[in-house]
Amino acid sequence: MGTIRGRYIYPLKTKTSLYVHVPFCSRKCVYCDFTSVVNDKLISSYFEAIEKEVDLISSYTEPVIFTIYFGGGTPSHVNVDYISKLMKKIESAFEINAQEITLEMNPEDVTDEKCRQLKFFGVNRISLGLQSSSNEILRVIGRPYTLENFLKRYDTVRKHFDNVNIDLIYNLPFERLSDVESDLRIIEKTKPDHVSFYELELHEETPLYSMVNAGVAKLPSEEVSEMMYDTIIDGLEDLGYKRYELSSWTLEKPSIHNINYWQNGQYIGIGVSAGSHIGTERSVNLSDINEYLSKIRSNLLPREYHKNNTLEEEIAETIFMGLRLAIGINEKDLRAKFGSELTEIYLGKLDKFKEYFLENKDGFLRFTKDGMKFSALVLSELV
Repeated sequence: MGTIRGRYIYPLKTKTSLYVHVPFCSRKCVYCDFTSVVNDKLISSYFEAIEKEVDLISSYTEPVIFTIYFGGGTPSHVNVDYISKLMKKIESAFEINAQEITLEMNPEDVTDEKCRQLKFFGVNRISLGLQSSSNEILRVIGRPYTLENFLKRYDTVRKHFDNVNIDLIYNLPFERLSDVESDLRIIEKTKPDHVSFYELELHEETPLYSMVNAGVAKLPSEEVSEMMYDTIIDGLEDLGYKRYELSSWTLEKPSIHNINYWQNGQYIGIGVSAGSHIGTERSVNLSDINEYLSKIRSNLLPREYHKNNTLEEEIAETIFMGLRLAIGINEKDLRAKFGSELTEIYLGKLDKFKEYFLENKDGFLRFTKDGMKFSALVLSELV
């Protein structure tokens, strides 16, 4: 059963993740293309707006929230009281059975008191952004701390939380293979429960794009970048980390929230630029904070994009996301959900990759080791 709003049916009591976008930052990193704002004067009105958005959403769907993720931007930049008040609103609006509540932190925001408060309010997982162990690279990309600062703040976080992720990026400007090897030594030293290691994506609208084009910043060559990738894969494996998703490794605590995304599960996004997947409906909020606030003040959902997926779109997204996971896609489940005919059509698009990049094992279609390396090539068939 479900509730009907317009022509869309919203499932009742469905296990759902909740994402909260907190766009505020102390400064903008040169590589960042996420929706972020360097304007603390808007914090109060923004949190009032997202509380109102929670009320608007809860008026037409009744999810059971099993994971919550505060991302950004920099959620740790705002006063914890805003997070606390929002948590109370979420708890009053939805049924909560949260297994995992994650909050992203930057090292410069970490204090004993903030960690104590966050834990008291229910946060049980911290994602801490390092990005690079090189102080020179941190300076170039606009991160306001040094490795030494990071290590001190990491120790503080560790006193309060037993589930901590460290974020790293490779292929950064002026980065050498030795810098990636240094990153791995920091992982060995700190032993986080989880590691996210992303390849830099260069976006035209970022300052870094202009810096590279002007010759002010130089990115590693394709050959060096490939060597970095191989070093990361082998190095993390040697340290005992299991790769369970293209950019994610863990000792024994994978991200429950992110797995739900990759399995094309149901999730609600609140705040600027946040996306939602409820039933077969996809929506994305406005990315301009002033337009977002204006919509909310008019008691309207702040949608920039909104559509009901066809079965073809749903299966393409399910395969696209599911292949990111090391375990891959359960073909039996895919057929049960979408039917054998449609499943064969979409899996057939990938047949040409099965000799080298894809394999069938125990009823799952998944990437080979080489396939994970060239995943973008394979996944482009589904776009």
